[in-house]
Amino acid sequence: MGWEFELVPSEEDDPVKRRQFLASAASVALIPSATSSNPYRDASYVRLLADRLTHTEEQIGGAPLVREALRHVHHIAPAVLGADTGLQAAGSRLARQAALVLHDTRDLDRAERVAGLALTLAARAQDARAQAHAYATLSLICTYGSPRSRAAEYVRRGLVLDDLDDATRAALLVRLGRSLAVLPGQERPVRRALDEAQALAVRLSPVDGAEVMANSGIALSDLGQHAKGTADLQSAVASVEAQSPLLVGLYQARLTKTAIEAGDVGGMTSGMDALARVAPLLTSRRMDIHVRHILAGTRRWGMVREIGQARGKLWEVTR
Repeated sequence: MGWEFELVPSEEDDPVKRRQFLASAASVALIPSATSSNPYRDASYVRLLADRLTHTEEQIGGAPLVREALRHVHHIAPAVLGADTGLQAAGSRLARQAALVLHDTRDLDRAERVAGLALTLAARAQDARAQAHAYATLSLICTYGSPRSRAAEYVRRGLVLDDLDDATRAALLVRLGRSLAVLPGQERPVRRALDEAQALAVRLSPVDGAEVMANSGIALSDLGQHAKGTADLQSAVASVEAQSPLLVGLYQARLTKTAIEAGDVGGMTSGMDALARVAPLLTSRRMDIHVRHILAGTRRWGMVREIGQARGKLWEVTR
């Protein structure tokens, strides 16, 4: 009949609440505009798909979403050749989330290609924030790949973009710290990047701040600074425990690995107990790999009663 029905939350000042609302309302609100027969040419529809993909991955992990993510990428790729900058910006966001889904399944080659599409769409849209997030995603995908220096190069390209907001700049800085922490002789630039990111994090939303603290904790652990890394990771877990089972699981896994590296029996035990509760909720290749590493890493402490019990519980619920 030419009418479009749109659900809008009464309070839109909180981006986290808005994203959760859109995800829960997706089954009702995913109605393409009457102005186009192809919903993938509707920027608001594409943004909603990105929100839905993000929310679902945060709840269950990326493995069940691969086919859906790749289908979206197939449909939005032609926007590169168009002139609708709003659609290109929305498409960049959806492609970036699809790349994160592929990263969660450890399909790194394809994840990097899709993140490259996100960057191309963002550049076509002349959207600096979207370009920065695409660079951060490319750095994430490449951090433990070869050559490892590529991860830092991607972040540096993002940091020279103009007019970045605090959340985007903090995400890039902490990603720079992560990418440098796996290279030899980089302790001072790592600390400098992390300190600047954390100074910005106090002004961010709880979820954005948690991402900064978690990546800071991982970077510090990679440097061998286990006590400081543990403190930052614990802060991140506390911020997301009511938001995202996937993030809770990943951050708890990193906490447990840090405890293994530090020889902290209490940290290993509490970490495995926490993972035994959250891991069954997820279908995530990254979580599977973390659990396998943790079970292997704690084997030499298996004769310690509490660690043996925690290992048995974790193995039982994830086998």
